[in-house]
Amino acid sequence: MNNANISSANGTAPLLGTVEQGVCVSIVVPVYNAADTLCACIDSLLSQTHTALDIVLVDDGSPDESGRICDECAKHDPRIHVVHQTNQGRSVARWVGTQQARGVWLTYVDADDQLMSDAIERLLHAATDNTDIVLGNARSCGWGTGTVPIDEFRHAAVRSDGTIGVPWGSLYRRSALNARLFDVPRDIYNGEDYLFWLRLVFQTSKPVRTLADSVYLKGEEHTSNSFRWTSDYSYRLNALRMESIPADVRADYLSDTINDRMTNLYATTLHEPRRQWSTHPFYTEILRDMQLLGREFSFGQRFFLNLPSRQLRRLWSEVYQAIILP
Repeated sequence: MNNANISSANGTAPLLGTVEQGVCVSIVVPVYNAADTLCACIDSLLSQTHTALDIVLVDDGSPDESGRICDECAKHDPRIHVVHQTNQGRSVARWVGTQQARGVWLTYVDADDQLMSDAIERLLHAATDNTDIVLGNARSCGWGTGTVPIDEFRHAAVRSDGTIGVPWGSLYRRSALNARLFDVPRDIYNGEDYLFWLRLVFQTSKPVRTLADSVYLKGEEHTSNSFRWTSDYSYRLNALRMESIPADVRADYLSDTINDRMTNLYATTLHEPRRQWSTHPFYTEILRDMQLLGREFSFGQRFFLNLPSRQLRRLWSEVYQAIILP
């Protein structure tokens, strides 16, 4: 793909300086083999209480009936525009749709998901003229409805806190989006959304508006359920992570990168034998950076990583999620 003075919020913060509610908002939907969920997705967009919409459906070479459904829906509502292209992956489809978008603000919706009926209205109400991003579901990061300084938000984004790291459920100023945000190798299809966020937050200096509640109805996730982390994949993703953080401030975010790399490491250890991941540069570089910062593994981390087999690590992970996380 070619490259074509505010305090943290609390739940009672007033929304001052909100943008004009009549502005056009673009919704970009990458579509691939989604015939069974696409109609419900589009219906949720057409049912928005904020009606000044520009809906861009990007049919990414779907071999099923998705393309035909897109065309049929466009016949019945002039706000819908359809782009058909050969299959190039979700990131490219989002960028193609972004280029076609005509709204002042833009959001992304996956074709197997839906928006709550007042989603755009609520996100837009939280927006101001002094921001490029409105984060939905901010409660997942420990924030209420209000404003978060960009430096604080950058640290949270590098750590991939809460739902930062997924493009859906939030609102973006169209003028803040460019080709670099979507320029990810085709075979990086898990974690590409995280790279989108990293690049975005380091190219805007404006504070981020937050909406505490979720406005997004997530359908069944298919990609992450079938994905298997490996040391090689984690290593490549981390290289792209580091490239996405400006070199002159990279050291300031090293501890945050360790936190997210550890999450990738835990997932990797469930699918690879210890002799493989424990000697891989992905793991040894984590150890190097922890030593540089004077950090050590906790007892629980050491216990998990030293379990002698993948089977035991999987069992421990299942027990942890079933008993400890709730």
